[in-house]
Amino acid sequence: MKYKFPIETARLEMRVLTPNDLEAWSVFFVDNPQLHYVGVTEKAPPLEHAKTWMDRQLARYDEYGLGMLAMIEKTSGQLIGQVGIIQRDINDELYHEVGYAVIPSKWGQGFATEAAIRMKEYILEHKIDTRVISMIHVDNIGSQTVATKNGMHRAFEWNLKGDPCYIYQQDLA
Repeated sequence: MKYKFPIETARLEMRVLTPNDLEAWSVFFVDNPQLHYVGVTEKAPPLEHAKTWMDRQLARYDEYGLGMLAMIEKTSGQLIGQVGIIQRDINDELYHEVGYAVIPSKWGQGFATEAAIRMKEYILEHKIDTRVISMIHVDNIGSQTVATKNGMHRAFEWNLKGDPCYIYQQDLA
């Protein structure tokens, strides 16, 4: 499966990430008090964190055609975050997660919710799965709110690399 474009909303355009996005994405790792929610706990320069994150997404594209996409604000043309579909193996069962991350200066404007809803619709339109999840750190109330606005409910708890997470889920069938 590979993404089929265009993927957009009223305010956003989603596209594959490229190495040219590295500097713009590095802003996500500057003065972001919520990095531990996405598994970033070690100290490193923002560009280094951005490269590690970007390399993981490019590997996902190669491995199964999906992964996080660049979230571009249409009015400014700027990368303001990422959203996408990530395959997850949980208890030996394959799930498709809608993941999202927004640059802190753009928090509170509804971009994560708008993008997450669009990606859930994409899963349904392209018959990728009959259910969708979002894996969210138990303390990340903002992302839990996004998942709820996306029609999901808290289904169960899971441990991801030592971090307690809630799995929010919605059946699409």
